[in-house]
Amino acid sequence: MGEEQDMIHAKGQWNDWKAEAEKALKGKSVEFLNSATYEGITLKPLYTEVDSDFRQHFSGNDHRATNDWIISQALFAEDSKRLSEKIVAAKKRGQHSFYLKNFSFLKSKQDAKLAFQQIDWEQDSIFFDIGEELGIISLFLHERLEKNELQTLKGTLGFDPYESLLRNGKSTISLQTQLDYLADTIKWCQVNKCHVRCLLIQGSLYHEAGAHSLQELIYTFSHALDIVNELLNRGISIDVIAKNISFSFAVGSVYFMEIAKLRAAKQIWASLIHALGGSEPSQKIYLHTMNSTFNKTRNDVHVNLLRTTTEGFSAAVAGADELTILPFDSVLSDSGEIGERIARNSQFILKEESLLSKVVDPAGGSFYVEALTTELAERAWKEIQEIDEKGGFLNELIAGIPQKKLGIILEKRHADLNHRNKIIIGTTAFANLSEQVTEIKEVKMKEKNRQQVKPVGSFQDALLAVREKADLPMIKSMGEEKELQIQPLKQSRLVEHFEQLRTDAQNYFQKKGHHPKAIVISFGCLKDYKPSLDFVTGILATGGVTVEAIPYDQFQSISNEEVIIFCGKDEDYKSIHSSLITKLKTANKKVHLYIYRNGHEEKIKEFGFEGFLSPNMNAYTFLVTLHHKLGVRN
Repeated sequence: MGEEQDMIHAKGQWNDWKAEAEKALKGKSVEFLNSATYEGITLKPLYTEVDSDFRQHFSGNDHRATNDWIISQALFAEDSKRLSEKIVAAKKRGQHSFYLKNFSFLKSKQDAKLAFQQIDWEQDSIFFDIGEELGIISLFLHERLEKNELQTLKGTLGFDPYESLLRNGKSTISLQTQLDYLADTIKWCQVNKCHVRCLLIQGSLYHEAGAHSLQELIYTFSHALDIVNELLNRGISIDVIAKNISFSFAVGSVYFMEIAKLRAAKQIWASLIHALGGSEPSQKIYLHTMNSTFNKTRNDVHVNLLRTTTEGFSAAVAGADELTILPFDSVLSDSGEIGERIARNSQFILKEESLLSKVVDPAGGSFYVEALTTELAERAWKEIQEIDEKGGFLNELIAGIPQKKLGIILEKRHADLNHRNKIIIGTTAFANLSEQVTEIKEVKMKEKNRQQVKPVGSFQDALLAVREKADLPMIKSMGEEKELQIQPLKQSRLVEHFEQLRTDAQNYFQKKGHHPKAIVISFGCLKDYKPSLDFVTGILATGGVTVEAIPYDQFQSISNEEVIIFCGKDEDYKSIHSSLITKLKTANKKVHLYIYRNGHEEKIKEFGFEGFLSPNMNAYTFLVTLHHKLGVRN
């Protein structure tokens, strides 16, 4: 009876708030304030118990004893000695887990010994994403076996058998060979009582392809279910499989949606393991998170600091087990130690000053977050089951279904960006033209000299090769398997096309000695035309184009300018005389005339204007056109 009374009370409060809100909206329905997400979820301005019965989820969503997490910052090094030095420096600054993705410098046991000699295997842990360098596992595990450190080894030493397929459309090592290698590794670790996790499910792959949160959950766990079934078929129990998996998710800037996504992931994994007959301890997911690179920018790069901090906050609130915060300048070619230091210290601030590690599931009980979590989990679980019933996720990938759906969302994201429905500070809005545009970071892996290394096809053969030659073994595909090919995921950053505009404008500056420029003719006094002028100036700045503003009453003639934009209120345009336009076109046959605001079709037709600027315009298309007219692009 008490719960029923609470529900009645909540509905009464909602009705009272709705009445007051609609009064303030002057008769408009409160639904006017609703907004839609890429996931197809309608967000409301207010959530109550009517929307989410938090008692069903609160305290049942996460069985963690604390909200603490492992600080696992990425280390970037080009040789074993430098990596060892970076590990020492990181440990002095309080870091005790080390994220590593580039192993190009490891060629032998000696290299591995030098690189990792400063790690305390009793206290420290690792998060090694080895990609297709499968030989690293055998090299590393054999080194720990010889030093009797296997049983103290903690963390993730793993790979995702689908990663290369998803990134490149094909794998250099066949999928079946990778799955066999993974299964043998897990069995060997079981026998030798090594508790390192060997399977790394890369949910971040879908995020970086533009997926929304619901797609990330559907594809990540469908992807995981495929691999789990393959391992079950290779004689490994569900409980053993579960404790050998780490999930790595990218975290974006949509704050509450990202919290809900990670909380929903816990529910989905628990449901999946339960459905496969796993024990309750196996239903606890191991979550590693890393900042999204999809939303990062190389223009006004310090804004990335805000993005990485709020993303880290989302992950901590959602209860991630391990956190990697990327340096704010990680996308630049000249990224440095200051970025790494700030990234590491951001975690200490979240943990020690914000005290996020002290409260388990701090978002629990929030009607808004609980409603989002429940909707994501339920909708994702339904689609995961449907994909499984159709034959599994790999069949979907071969048919190109996920790739097509991801492409649709990516197009919507670009359309919203181009039309300024969404803005990216420093790139598509509030661009700083005095900023020197920096080139994008390109990671070039060193080629290994492996002419003398005989390829092997299994984990056991790889261990034997390490024992006999102490070199990094090369893994090859076993058998005469037909090469599997799919359409790869399109990995990109959201603003790359806008960044290219700025690069082109900078190249123009280096050749000509000045920035591309447009003339803006303003009307009336400053207070009348400034909002319009600011809008036009802001749009052009995102393309690296400067503006020279000239009042209409001071304007005489311009013979050598190629782009002129008339900017004022609607009534101001009545004062534009046809003789002025004729004079402009006579003086310069190449002049291009535009007007601010739409709804002036008659003026455009009368004076031969080439178009108009407006708040809902496709800014990107306009800027590309402008670049061609100004000679920035050929």
